[in-house]
Amino acid sequence: EAAASGADTVLLIVATTPFHVLQELIAFARSIGIEPLVEVHALVELDVALTAGAKVIGVNNRNLHTFQMDLVQTEKVTEELTKRGLTFHHDDCLKEDDDKPQLSVCALSGMSSAHDVDRYRNVGVGMCLIGESLMRATDAGVAIKGLCLDPKEYAASQSVSGGAYTAGTKIIKICGLTNPNDALVACR
Repeated sequence: EAAASGADTVLLIVATTPFHVLQELIAFARSIGIEPLVEVHALVELDVALTAGAKVIGVNNRNLHTFQMDLVQTEKVTEELTKRGLTFHHDDCLKEDDDKPQLSVCALSGMSSAHDVDRYRNVGVGMCLIGESLMRATDAGVAIKGLCLDPKEYAASQSVSGGAYTAGTKIIKICGLTNPNDALVACR
């Protein structure tokens, strides 16, 4: 259904999907030209995702069992991937040679500021899924601009206050938009 509706990806959640089903769904999605986003929270879920063959790892900063938010979860996963020698840094996707990253990482849940987005740029995360903070904002367009999604905008905002900047994130998915004008603001 997702492919027929024009979806680019599907979300597979490790915490709710038995291992053999996860493997089958990953294989099926790829067979129809979709690379699934496989969601993890804990490091044990990362093991399951990697063993099942996931290439795009979404790290949910919200524990689906307790609903507790911990923005450090994404950094814990990127640290673990680095320890295992797995490559995922988004900037490396632009390389011309065979030294492209093995995985892509997406931070999920809890981001509401330019600092939140930038903290994940600094550890090589290439995508952020931002939804709830935009849905709660009185003006989604202003909220989107405030996220400084363009690394140059973030650098400019930090240079005023003397902060440092490390380039990185090229793709950020924005969820929760309810009108076309806000979508246009996000695209700009």
